[in-house]
Amino acid sequence: MDGTLTRSRSPVTPEMKKVLNSLSQTIMVTSGQPSKTIMKQLDGANVSFTLGQNGNHAFHKDKEMWRNRLTDEERKEILEHIKYFESTRDWEVKNPNDLIEDRDSQISYSCLGHHEDVPKKLLFDPGGPLRTKMLEENPRPLSLVDVKVGGTTTFDYFKKNSGKGVNILRLIKEQGWNKNECVYFGDALYPGGNDEAVLGVVDVQKVEDEKDTLKILKGHYADS
Repeated sequence: MDGTLTRSRSPVTPEMKKVLNSLSQTIMVTSGQPSKTIMKQLDGANVSFTLGQNGNHAFHKDKEMWRNRLTDEERKEILEHIKYFESTRDWEVKNPNDLIEDRDSQISYSCLGHHEDVPKKLLFDPGGPLRTKMLEENPRPLSLVDVKVGGTTTFDYFKKNSGKGVNILRLIKEQGWNKNECVYFGDALYPGGNDEAVLGVVDVQKVEDEKDTLKILKGHYADS
């Protein structure tokens, strides 16, 4: 969602909405954001399926399909892992209470704050190298959950082996689709990114940002 269809926590542009509504293909959007936030950002665009929290809370339109809630033990492991980032952070944050969001099926930790100004978030870690390094240097092991670089400033924590790839494959099987006819657009297909798990599941289209996505959709998929 963020960085592929929209800017961070922002609604789709009127032009993106128009293109999405012109597509004849079935559209699925997956993101680290909750499904309700995804739908708000889509602003009424014609999307059939939303897989929030890296696919761990799925909807067909407004009908819930599944929900993989975190356990207390998983939450404890996540918060212990985050403590290291907190202890080594060497930059100022506007609101320390805005860094951790428990989304029920996922916990997201933002290095700057989930509601920090979008331009500042975009400049923080383009492409994710800083956060990838932070993960590599974190000495706390994770046995119950996975963590991936997501969005512009965040780390996404969710149940072990339940990232986007697993949940997209589940949706494909439940809907009886041919995965060879599916294509996934993502800006975080790099190692450690939260789109990486889709590699090998379906064909992928790497994009730099939402403007890149719009250009490709208009050029190859939208009705003329």
